[in-house]
Amino acid sequence: MFRGTFVTIVQAFLLVAALATAGTSAVAEPRNKTARKAPEPEVTLTGPAVLAVVSLRDQRISVYDAAGNAVRARVSSGQTDYETPVGIYSILQKNKDHYSNLYDDAQMPFMQRLTWSGIALHAGALPGYPASHGCVRLPYNYAEKIFGLAKIGTRIIVARENIAPSEISHPLLFKPTASGAQASATPIGYEPDSEAGPAPFMPDLRNWPERQALLEQLRAVASTKAAEADAAAPELDELKKALKEREAARAKTAKALKRAEKAKSKADGWVASVAKRAAAAKTDRARKSAEAEAAKAAAAAEKAALAFNDAKTKDDAAGAELAQATDAFNVSDAVKRKATEAAKEARRKTLPVSVFVSLKTQRVYVRQGHEAVLDSPVSIANADIPIGTHTFTAVDYTGNGDDVRWNVVTILPRRADDFDDDGYSRSRRTTSGADVPPQTDVVAAKAALDRITLPPEVVSKVSQYVWPGSSIIVSDEEMSKETGEATDFVVLISGEPQGGIKKRPRQQPNYYQYDPYYDDYYYYGDRRRRPQRYTPFFSFW
Repeated sequence: MFRGTFVTIVQAFLLVAALATAGTSAVAEPRNKTARKAPEPEVTLTGPAVLAVVSLRDQRISVYDAAGNAVRARVSSGQTDYETPVGIYSILQKNKDHYSNLYDDAQMPFMQRLTWSGIALHAGALPGYPASHGCVRLPYNYAEKIFGLAKIGTRIIVARENIAPSEISHPLLFKPTASGAQASATPIGYEPDSEAGPAPFMPDLRNWPERQALLEQLRAVASTKAAEADAAAPELDELKKALKEREAARAKTAKALKRAEKAKSKADGWVASVAKRAAAAKTDRARKSAEAEAAKAAAAAEKAALAFNDAKTKDDAAGAELAQATDAFNVSDAVKRKATEAAKEARRKTLPVSVFVSLKTQRVYVRQGHEAVLDSPVSIANADIPIGTHTFTAVDYTGNGDDVRWNVVTILPRRADDFDDDGYSRSRRTTSGADVPPQTDVVAAKAALDRITLPPEVVSKVSQYVWPGSSIIVSDEEMSKETGEATDFVVLISGEPQGGIKKRPRQQPNYYQYDPYYDDYYYYGDRRRRPQRYTPFFSFW
C-alpha cells in the first residue's frame, strides 16, 4: 500500500511539473519571439530606394522610392552611452555576411555601413527599445529585402522625430543639361538584387531611355579615358624603375666622391704638414727626413687627386643620367596625371553629385563617388540666424527629362519636452504605433534656400552632374570628422547624444575596387572569408 501511495505521489508531482513547464513555455515563448524577431513587412517598392529615414523616438525606419512609396519596420538603435547619432549619412559598404570588428565577431547579417567607425544598418535583435552599441538593428527579412533595394551612395537620415520627405521646387535646386528625352512606360514592379543591390552610385534611368543612352555614352567615354590612363602605366612603371636605379647609382657615386674628397683633403694636409716641418728643420738629418716624407706625401696627394677626379667624373655622369631619367619620368608622369584626371572627370559626369552648404564654415563643398571635388566660399544671408538641417534629393527626371524632381527631409530640432539627458527614457523609446510620419515643412525648406547664393562656377560645374540620386545638404553644422576617404558627407547634429561614434575610433576604409573608373564593379566589401551562416537568431549586438 505504501508503495502504491508513493508511486501515486511521484506521478502527481511529475504531472504538476509538466503542467508548470508547459505553462511557463507558453508564456515565455511569445516574449522571446517578440524580443528577437518583430513583425517583418513585405517590401513593395516600384523602384530602388532613394533615401531612408530612421526615427529614434519612434524606433522605426522608412525606406522611400522615387514615387514616394515607403516600406517601414521597427528598429532598435543605440542604447544609452552608445546612442546612434542624429545626422545625415550614406551607405558606404554592403556585406551580406558581416562580422563585427569590435564586439567579439558578432554577426551583422545584411550589413550596410554608414560610417567607418562602425555605425551600420543590419539585421539584429529587436527588444522593443534602443539596445545596440550604435548600429540600427532591423528585422531579419526586412534587412534582407532592403539590402537589394539600397545601393552604395543611398542617403540615410537619422532623426529624433519621424518625418517624411516632401516634394519641393526652387530655383537653387540644380537642373541637368537638356536632353529632350521622353519617358517610357513606368514598370509595374521592381525586382531588387538581393546579393549586392544596384550598381554603386548608379541612377535608375529605366523610364528615360535617352537619358540612359546619354549615360552609356558618357560611361563609354569614361572607359576610354580610363584605358588611356592605364596605357600610360607600363611606360611610367619602367621609367620609375629606371629612375630608382639612377638614384641608387647616383647615391653610390656620391658616396665614393665623398670618400675620395676626404682622402684628397687628408693627403693635401699631409703635404702641407711635411712642408712646414721641412721649413722648420734645424739639422741636415731633420731636413733629409722631411724631404723623404714630402716625396711620399706628394705621391699620396697625386694618387688621391687622381682618385678624386675619377670619382667626380663618375658622379657627374651619374648625376647627368639621373637628371635625364628624372626629366623622362616627369614628362611621362605629367601625361599619366593628365590622363588620370581626364578619366576621373569623365567618370564624374556619370555619377550623382553631393553638395553641402555649411552655415558654420560659410562654404560649399562638392563630392562625387565618395571623393572630394571642390569647395568654395558661399554667401548666406543673415548668417547669425540658424538655417536648420535640410536634405534635398533628386529622385527622378520630370517633363521631357530636362528637369529633376526633388524632395526634402528636414531634421527637426529637439522638442521642448525632451528634458532628460538623451531626450527620452527607455520606457518612452518604445516603438510608436504611428505608421505615417508627418511631411517635411516645404515653406521652411524653401526659406533656407532663399538665403543661399551659390558661386556661378559651382552652379555651372555641378549642373553637368545632376542625375537622380544627387543631393544638396544645407545645415548649421560643419562636416563631421567621419567625412573623409571613401565617404560621402557625414553631418552630425550638435547637442544630440553621439555615444555610438565617440566610443568608436575611425578605422581605415576596408574596401577594394575592381575598377577605379568604371563603376559597374566599384564595390566595397569585407576582405575576410568566413562561412556563410544566415539565421534569424542573433547575437547580442
